[in-house]
Amino acid sequence: MRKKAARLLLGIFLLSLAAGCAAAPQEEDQGLKLWFPVNPALDKVSAAVGTCAYQGREQSIPALLSALLAGPAVDGPELTPLAPAGTRVLSWSLEDRVANVELSAAYARLVGVDLTLADYCITLTLAQLESVDGVRITANGGGQSYRDRRVLYPEDVLFSGAEEAPAEVTAALYFRREGGNTLGYELRKLRLTEGSVPAKAVLAALIAGPEEEGLVSLLPAGLSVHSVWVEDGVCTADLSEQLLDLSEEERALAIRSIEETLRSLESVDQAQILIEGKPAAELGKPPSSAPPP
Repeated sequence: MRKKAARLLLGIFLLSLAAGCAAAPQEEDQGLKLWFPVNPALDKVSAAVGTCAYQGREQSIPALLSALLAGPAVDGPELTPLAPAGTRVLSWSLEDRVANVELSAAYARLVGVDLTLADYCITLTLAQLESVDGVRITANGGGQSYRDRRVLYPEDVLFSGAEEAPAEVTAALYFRREGGNTLGYELRKLRLTEGSVPAKAVLAALIAGPEEEGLVSLLPAGLSVHSVWVEDGVCTADLSEQLLDLSEEERALAIRSIEETLRSLESVDQAQILIEGKPAAELGKPPSSAPPP
């Protein structure tokens, strides 16, 4: 019954994304489906993900993963490959109805929206199996910080908050006061596009720098956001390695500005900053000097 209800909800969700994606399942007896990202270049298709029929006979985790990595059937331009070329399944296991999938390092090259869509395409596909309720995905060689402890469920797609995101969000963006080492802030009202994550939009504005006089950006050029998510009031942001180019004092103030900015969002109580998947507090510490010989 749980599987039947989940499939019904997923059908309703996918149909609500857009009428242009006709591959979304509407009846349970249509067989297994493979989920893939939808080509964003097609103006007539506004859905984020779509499906095509699974043609294999074996209904198992490795069989579905193999079909996903092989890519969508070449019968139209609507669906795009799930992962970068060369992505392989290194291992998989099923524990307590959770499918643990480890993919090769090529998968770790995905970031941002592309990573989120790929994660959920895998989750939605595998969760069709009666034995699978959730999926945990890891990638050999990087990008594992949140996947190591986070199980993805089909229901998460329904309640991700994208459907209810406000058209605008107000946040306090924290910058360094010019001529000192203290923080000041400016209130910024940001307009969100459909499906955008408020925390990521706020970080993008922080990286872009202040608009008011007397404030100076603390963040280094080239800094990017690998991923950001909010769970139980805790916002975790995984940022690129450019933060390590700052001195220890500058980095501490920059991280504080990021944390204060994220906490200004109504949905965020705490903030956790990662650099290339590792807690910022553990990185960049000078090595202890060796004793003289």
